[in-house]
Amino acid sequence: LMTTVFIRLLAVFAMMGMGIVARRRAFLDSAGTRQLSLIVTNILYPALIYASLVRSFTFGELLANWSLPAGSLLIMGCGFAVGTLISAKGRFRSDKQKRAFRFQCTINNYVFLPMPLVMMFMGNEGVALLVFSTVGSELAVWTLGVIALTGHGVSVNTFRRLLSAPMVAIAAAVVTLLLGHLVGDPFPAASFPHHLWDALLSVLDIFGKGTIPLAMMVAGSRMTELKATHLLQPVHAALLFLRLIAIPALAVILLYALPFSPAAREVLIIVAVMPSAIASVMLSEIYHADSEFAATAVLLTHVASLITIPFWLAVIT
Repeated sequence: LMTTVFIRLLAVFAMMGMGIVARRRAFLDSAGTRQLSLIVTNILYPALIYASLVRSFTFGELLANWSLPAGSLLIMGCGFAVGTLISAKGRFRSDKQKRAFRFQCTINNYVFLPMPLVMMFMGNEGVALLVFSTVGSELAVWTLGVIALTGHGVSVNTFRRLLSAPMVAIAAAVVTLLLGHLVGDPFPAASFPHHLWDALLSVLDIFGKGTIPLAMMVAGSRMTELKATHLLQPVHAALLFLRLIAIPALAVILLYALPFSPAAREVLIIVAVMPSAIASVMLSEIYHADSEFAATAVLLTHVASLITIPFWLAVIT
């Protein structure tokens, strides 16, 4: 099983490699990568969210899977607790590095890297479960993540960032499913409005399927911008151990101790063993943490995850 997982993970990283090639060949530059990222984040990913949730769940099933966002929030909470504890006793070059370290422990790559793995192992239904779990992850980013990066509490402005296109798509899908639950299907199966609605969902589904390859290309292009400096620092070795071994272990123990469904637990375990979030570099810049440390941590944890992810999935699943 470990060999199978490793091969599939290599396929995922090969998609990142396409982004690296595109950047090296000047098919993409920094501005183009940013524009492609905006397209993925604001058009393709919301389309995937809406189509996958509406097609995969009823409102009752969505309520029954409330444990997914709760589970992802639990995973980030484990990272926050460990990062806060270790950072209080560890030695760092600066307060900026300390805050970046806390964020790396708290938030991992919770959607775009696990998504192709979930697709490979669980199909479209698994992707829908992963998408719904991101409600908890996004909440964690703008609460626990902001606290980790700043050392202070959150404000109204941080919660405004939750009003992103993906979160709006989740809200729209929930409203659609709620209306379907309350009034049922208002159109006969063979009617024009029914066919029109089905065609609209199909179009959104087609758009959404572009999310995975393009998101991987964006990640690969961004990886070319990362500079792995000061690789021999003990703090990096500590972060690798915490982010890829200790925090996943704590999260997995809790996921098995609590009453999650088998499908939800499988998705959440894949999320729990992911490396650092690539977005942590940008967020470190926004909140004046050590973005150089964040970039090095992202690069190192992604490389090391080629070993740790197959290990975890082989041992647990």
